[in-house]
Amino acid sequence: MSILQAISDIGLLRDINEDYAFCNSHPKNPDIKFMVLADGMGGKSQGDVASQEIVAALEAWFYHEDIGLLADITGVSPVLDKKVHEVNSYLITKYGENFLGTTLTLALIGKEKTLFYNIGDSRGYIYKDKELIQITEDDSGVWDYYKFGSVEKDDLRFFPTNNFITACVGLNEEFCKSKSYVIKNDYDIVLLVSDGVTDLLSDKDIKKHLGRKRHKDILKHIIEMAVHKDLKLRVPSSLKKKFKGRFTTPVHGRDNASGVIYIKD
Repeated sequence: MSILQAISDIGLLRDINEDYAFCNSHPKNPDIKFMVLADGMGGKSQGDVASQEIVAALEAWFYHEDIGLLADITGVSPVLDKKVHEVNSYLITKYGENFLGTTLTLALIGKEKTLFYNIGDSRGYIYKDKELIQITEDDSGVWDYYKFGSVEKDDLRFFPTNNFITACVGLNEEFCKSKSYVIKNDYDIVLLVSDGVTDLLSDKDIKKHLGRKRHKDILKHIIEMAVHKDLKLRVPSSLKKKFKGRFTTPVHGRDNASGVIYIKD
């Protein structure tokens, strides 16, 4: 039996949960599945409003869009992009520029292909042949360090600018920049997670959990580990030698932590 599940935890330090997630199979065709995760920007007012607004709009879009388009995937990206920009403009009109914002990561699973769509630094992964593969790229101030081989991906968490995102929904027109990725449905698992997870857990940590047989508890264990386990992270000495300046060490439970998972039969 396949599993489609979303879990969110407020964490240990925040007063509210600014993450918002949705997942469901299409009522007209259960093989078509939609997974959405939005992480409201904590540095701005009402990040929870921004995340709820974009997820609610996309949930309605999913139910009312042409079922053939969703199944085929090929022509979805421009249609989806139009809808996201409509919501972005609506949020700016209603709340003003530079007032609120949210990341957006989603996966639309069609008949033979899956579309990943991303704005911000929440991540979309697949698990295939016992390997964890990140499909999306982070829109962050430090991603290029990893992209061009200057640092390991897991070391990005130690830079104080790690959570400075370079794209989001709701802030202004310039920042609403998306990337789309289309892959074949030849994976075992699709996973979306907020940075409340990836700032604490390495890809190796996540991969280890995805390899377990107790499928129904996988996402629960990943979220609990990010929030509640003191991993005693330390800034690598090699990083200090290579880059001068201040580094920070992520604290477990400092942020909301959320994920959406789809596990095939």
